[in-house]
Amino acid sequence: MGFSFSNLLKSKKEPISNQVFPKIKFDGGTKYAENETCDVYLDFEELGGFPFIKTILIGDFPIKVKRVGCSLTFLFENETLTIHSDNTDIQSNAIKNSPFHISEIDFELDENQAAKIKNNPVLRIEYVFKNETYSFKTI
Repeated sequence: MGFSFSNLLKSKKEPISNQVFPKIKFDGGTKYAENETCDVYLDFEELGGFPFIKTILIGDFPIKVKRVGCSLTFLFENETLTIHSDNTDIQSNAIKNSPFHISEIDFELDENQAAKIKNNPVLRIEYVFKNETYSFKTI
């Protein structure tokens, strides 16, 4: 039986996709939706009399989008509502000592859109970054 340095250097960690997603405690917003690997926190806010939605995503995927921003779609029982990010450049920050990232994204909306989201049951939400779509079930 021989000794091998290559066996010592091999990673013993499983990829994140095969691990159970550990829940990260976050008190900076209202938890609104989730999927297997990401939590979404969503709050309605107002600045200068104009409503907007502040969202925070905490999950295992980093986001880096330049010049195109992203969209957020609310899926109701019989219709959808899509709003667009306030900023066109979006970038995640790594969470220290973990493989996860946090992304803060604000969305512009008007009073009618805010009322529709607040007063109707939302089944799911979908974020679209360039050509990637991430779907979340509301809580």
